[in-house]
Amino acid sequence: MRWIAAVLLGLYCYVIGTLTLGSNAAVGRAFDVTDRFYPMSEGQANVALFIPAGFLLALVLLNPLVAVALGVLGSSAIEWYQLHYLPWRVFDLHDVLHNGIGAAIGALLAVPFVLLLRWHRRARAQAPLARTP
Repeated sequence: MRWIAAVLLGLYCYVIGTLTLGSNAAVGRAFDVTDRFYPMSEGQANVALFIPAGFLLALVLLNPLVAVALGVLGSSAIEWYQLHYLPWRVFDLHDVLHNGIGAAIGALLAVPFVLLLRWHRRARAQAPLARTP
């Protein structure tokens, strides 16, 4: 299950990179589509955008706290890159806060699965090796 989460995390990072570091035209088209189905504020969109990051990172790392920290660190890196290299994008610390909240929500949702995966990992490590005659 963790490898599936890792693959999904890689795909998710590609999408986030395209949305946050891509051209205004690509970002505008993506948000035009979502606004037709569910209009939301920029803050709500930033929270929603990072819920999968927190969830998938927690599953891959088996550590929700580290997942939240990496979500905030990743969001900070995106904002720093936008500030220094993308003059058409706006640097905003509120985005880091909202993305961090989203990562925390995602990591919190992953806690039952993380506990199950940890238990399964321990059970497999403690199981006696099958003996072949």
